[in-house]
Amino acid sequence: MNHIMDSNKFNTKENVLERCVSDTEMSVIIHALIKTRGNQSAAAALLGTTKRVLASKVHKYGIDCEQYK
Repeated sequence: MNHIMDSNKFNTKENVLERCVSDTEMSVIIHALIKTRGNQSAAAALLGTTKRVLASKVHKYGIDCEQYK
């Protein structure tokens, strides 16, 4: 973790936390899409959220659901 904090990309600990949360969220979404073979409705249900919220996160992270089908 120290190597992350030493990076010029991060100026504060909050940025490090935000990046870690984003990376984890993206990883969990991708795992759900793999498990549901790219089915966003099923992935949303698996994650306990709505398809609309999941679609927003998929767009935010630039995830291509088609590659998991």
